Parts: sequence; C-alpha cells; structure tokens
Amino acid sequence: MPYFKQQTIQPRVKDFFTHSIESGNLAHAYIFYGAEGRGKEAFAFELAKALNCTAEGDKPCGSCPSCVKINSLSHPDVKYLFPLSKQVSPEQQAEIIKTKAKNPYLPVDISGHKSISIETIRTLKNEAKYASFETGSRVFIINGAEYLSREAVNSFLKLLEEPPENLYIILITDAVYNLLETIRSRCQLVYFPEFSDIEIEHILEHYGEKSADTASLIRISQRNIKKIYRLMHSENETLRQLVYDYIKAAAAANYFSVSQVIETLTRKRDKNAVLEFLNLVILWFRDSLHYAILGNSGDFVNLDFEEKIKKFADYYRHIEMEKIIGLVEQAYMHIGMNSNPALTLTNLAVEMKRILTQKAPIREAV
Repeated sequence: MPYFKQQTIQPRVKDFFTHSIESGNLAHAYIFYGAEGRGKEAFAFELAKALNCTAEGDKPCGSCPSCVKINSLSHPDVKYLFPLSKQVSPEQQAEIIKTKAKNPYLPVDISGHKSISIETIRTLKNEAKYASFETGSRVFIINGAEYLSREAVNSFLKLLEEPPENLYIILITDAVYNLLETIRSRCQLVYFPEFSDIEIEHILEHYGEKSADTASLIRISQRNIKKIYRLMHSENETLRQLVYDYIKAAAAANYFSVSQVIETLTRKRDKNAVLEFLNLVILWFRDSLHYAILGNSGDFVNLDFEEKIKKFADYYRHIEMEKIIGLVEQAYMHIGMNSNPALTLTNLAVEMKRILTQKAPIREAV
C-alpha cells in the first residue's frame, strides 16, 4: 500500500517509515533530528495521520475523519507539545497550535526562557494510562525535546521504559546531543537531511508561498525552510541592505553610521531580527572567503551583491575572513543568550575593523 504520497518528504525518510509500517516493525519511540527547517514536525504529523487513517487506499488520505482532525491538531489521540515560557498565555498557545496546523513549516518564535515542564509530562503520562478515544494509534509528538527540564526528563524516562501498547512517541530536536544519553538510548534515531531546491519549491507551492525570489531565498536560508518563511515575512531586502551598510561603515571606522544601522535594527526590540542580521553578515563573509579562495562566484548566496563582494574580497584578500566569521558567530551566541544587542553589535564592528586594518592597502574598499 502506498504511503506518504501527498506531501514532499525526503526519500530516505519516506522509504524507511513505509517499510517499517508495512513490516510491522515500528519502534515505540523515535527521535527526529537534524538542522532546523527540514520538515521534522511536518513528517511527525504525516506519520500520525498514516497510523490513524481509515481510508482503504493511499495513507494518509488527508480527508478521512481522522486525517481531518489531525490536520487541525484536534485529534484526541494525537498530542502535540512544544516548549513554552511563562510569558505565553493559554490564548497564545492555542494560536501557535493553529499556526502549526495551518502550515507546520512556519516558524514560531517564543520569547523568554523556554522549557517543557514536569507538570506537562505528568499530564502526558496520566493520559497515556487510558485507552485511545478512537480506533487507531495514540501518538505523542514533543517538539523541542532538548528543552525538557531535568525533572521532566526523569519523569519522562518511566514512560519510555514502559510505554503502553499502541502508543508511539516522537521527540523532535535540532540539537540531538543536547538530549541525555538515557533518552537517546531508549529511542530510535531518525536523521532528516536537508531538502533539495526542487523539494523546497514544491513545499512552498503546496502552501501557496512560492515567489519570484524563491531561488535567492533558498540560497540565503541555506535550505532552511523555516528561515525562508522568516525572510519572506520580514523586510528581507531592508535587512540585507543594512548588512552591507554595517560592514561598509565598520570597514571605514565610521561609527556614526554603524550606530545608525544598529538603531534601525534594534528599534523594534526583535531579537530574532538581530540574529537573522548576524546570520546574513556571516553569509556575506563566507561569500567573500569563497571568492578569495576560488576566484569565482558560482556558489554565492548574495548574488545581488556579487560585484560589491568581489571588490571587498579583492581588497581584503590578505585578511583571514575565518576570524571575522568567528567573531560574528560569537556575537550571535551572545545575543541568543540575551546580551545587549546594541552593545554587542558595536563591539563587533570595532573588532571587525581591528582585523580589517591589518596591512590593508590604501584605496576605496566598498
């Protein structure tokens, strides 16, 4: 019987689970791991539908009562959990679930200290004691499993060690080695590779989001679909121009212009926008490094800034771009840990200038 025909899924993942279902060799617990934006949540929902679909033909069919309920994340036997912070109200939590039901690839950025609490796991364990509400399988999906609190992990282990019959547990993580070995050893690990460009285009088309700029977004996002959506729904061109203005100002030690960029960037107090800005700065310097080493722009991410990057790379060919990339990565980490964005970006500009002035020739840089 054909499985998983309605959605774009990595062939190795699709083949693995098709064989497991057909042979009756499903594990009771899985860890879906791999980098962000590779469809781990989307496939978890598809697997839940396949295990509960009542259609005679292809599974999941997407239109039987069970599939319809799972599509809206309202099936009583399918539980979807994710890390929350104290700032998230029950109404906001319901809105997040609605968003994921509409499109599981959409990013949901939750501010504050996130965790999956022991109270949440206790509730889940209590529900696991009872029989399913409908004919089919019970599926517990826990996204962001690396955010399980230590107390929650200890409580959750008992459920993994003695799972009820016909219950399947799916843990989803972007950072598998942040999970304790006691968790990893009790689950079957399933790696999700990145999607191809064509697969990403199909997914975006399916959810009505394909645009004329898709090819560029795929490169900039490094095939991270969640990042593509962030870029689509943000002022992407403005952000990328700010990257150029920031690097140009830092290289010229024009700290007034640096401060103007920082003010524009931090005005909305959106940490995720600052992190995306730094990611784009990293990609700029990676393009520069690529050109300095290979002398071509075939794999450039920032194709619309191609000539500026070539000029920049030629001028600073003697500079170790890896050092600057390392500095930006450190700034990214510090802001991710709630360092002051304005101060961090100012210090980064000063450090970038320090490296760029090492034996720099005297002529216009950018």
